[in-house]
Amino acid sequence: MSESIVVLQKRDHAELDRLLERYEADSPAGRRETFRKIVNLVTTHAFAEEEVLFPAARRALGVGEHITAEIESEHQRINELLKEMEPLVPGDTAFEQRVSELFPLLRLDVRNEEDRLLGALEKALDEKALRRIGVAWLLAKKAAPSRGHPAIPRRPPGNLLAGIPLFFVDRLRALFARWRHAPQ
Repeated sequence: MSESIVVLQKRDHAELDRLLERYEADSPAGRRETFRKIVNLVTTHAFAEEEVLFPAARRALGVGEHITAEIESEHQRINELLKEMEPLVPGDTAFEQRVSELFPLLRLDVRNEEDRLLGALEKALDEKALRRIGVAWLLAKKAAPSRGHPAIPRRPPGNLLAGIPLFFVDRLRALFARWRHAPQ
């Protein structure tokens, strides 16, 4: 049986919170892998929101445009920070300065989504509609780019058209990075 978009979103948000706490408690050496997981979760989650959840919210809610535009703005800044952080290493001063902006922004994004958007959707839609959105969201998340791409549009169809090739580019980059760092 499929799960509602609310359940799926909250599950990802709980996982993100665990990863942020792990990163903050970890040594600089352990932070690299945790941060890679944060980036993958955040980028795939946000892409699926922008592709599926936000258009559904704009259709279902009278205030959907206002709420989603605000969250899309947060997503844009998150993507910009992730792009800036790509050449940096956890523990470096420049990296950690960006973390000090990124993590509060991620937590604010979660609050806005759960308190404002998901709550309003639960009131506006029945469980069947929430489950349909959940199925579509999961499919979009599986096909999403896994790195920050601030230059792609935040709304369909532009994000979908850009996201499809970026899905493959990101997976190839990750494969080559693992191969390059594999023990010899």
